Amino acid sequence: MKGKILITDSLFIFPEHEKLLRDAGYEIERLDKPEATEEELVEHIPGKVGYILGIEKVTDKVIDSADSLKAIVFTGSDALSFIPAYDKAAKRGISIATTPGANSYAVAEYTVALMLAMTRNLFELGRTGEKKFETTRSLNELTVGIVGMGHIGIRVARMLSGLGVKKLLYTNRTRKKEVEEKMGLEFVTLDELLSESDIVSLHVSKTVGDGFIGKEQLAKMKNGALLVNCGFMGGVDRKALLPELAAGRLRAAEDGPADPVFSNLPLSVWYCSNAHTAYNTVEANKTASDMAVQKLLSIFDRA
Repeated sequence: MKGKILITDSLFIFPEHEKLLRDAGYEIERLDKPEATEEELVEHIPGKVGYILGIEKVTDKVIDSADSLKAIVFTGSDALSFIPAYDKAAKRGISIATTPGANSYAVAEYTVALMLAMTRNLFELGRTGEKKFETTRSLNELTVGIVGMGHIGIRVARMLSGLGVKKLLYTNRTRKKEVEEKMGLEFVTLDELLSESDIVSLHVSKTVGDGFIGKEQLAKMKNGALLVNCGFMGGVDRKALLPELAAGRLRAAEDGPADPVFSNLPLSVWYCSNAHTAYNTVEANKTASDMAVQKLLSIFDRA
């Protein structure tokens, strides 16, 4: 046996992928919990050479307890959000890999679903609300701004282009002219995007920092604009967002739970999921599983 591998979260690493690891000479220990606690991870990480995580948080204490760990693979792309001890692990010589693009279609699909639901006010006009009639707008009347043109942002742009959105803007650290030409996107600054868009869709990672969209940025958005965030939850300063929603000036939808104080807002103004769910489709999970196992075996082969 070459060593033990810890796998958390029953959503990821399918039986056929477990077989690949066993056939390569590794023993598997599963901790089938969606969000293992720090204490549970501290208990299970000693003696493991590899660790494939789902959506729990890898803290300094977990890394301090990792006496044999050589590699961590995260079944997503924003490792910094789920591995707070990223720098400590790297300094210890622990390799860290991700599965970029594995869930891009799923997250993009969910993002567009939120845009449609909020634009057509499905929650208020259905059994979850009390309204019976309201004339809404359609996506083909609106300008949508995409912040972050990575795997997911590109997918969102492609879907919206197919739906006939009136105008598509984007901002990104680097300009992507080939994407612009294929989908008719317009590259603008963040300030321009915020002030011109009817819908702003965030697809940024933790690298942008907490409160990337704060009071100053929210103030630049158009009255009645919709903010959709299916990326890094900390990217939006919710303390600054709440009064904008309460006043009815802005609307928002996020893929993640919120403080109970948000629950008093009308469904037409605010929506959030009970837990992160945009990524969670069978195809996305299977793709992430396959990529995670291949990445882990590749790291071990290079060692």
